Amino acid sequence: TVGIHHNFFELGGHSLRGMQVLARIHEAFQVELPVRAMFDCPTVAELAQALSSVLGSASSSVAFAEQRPV
Repeated sequence: TVGIHHNFFELGGHSLRGMQVLARIHEAFQVELPVRAMFDCPTVAELAQALSSVLGSASSSVAFAEQRPV
């Protein structure tokens, strides 16, 4: 069983498939996450948290940058 805490890349995901995920997020939410989001947030749970931060912010790039660990 695959859950929201399983790593996309460890399950066989790759950068092209990640781009498809980001494109679907863009279509569904009208939000453009950077490609780096898939690498920084490789689980559904982490990606959802990043998306939530972006949707709750006036500036999506600032919200995502704040959410990433330094």
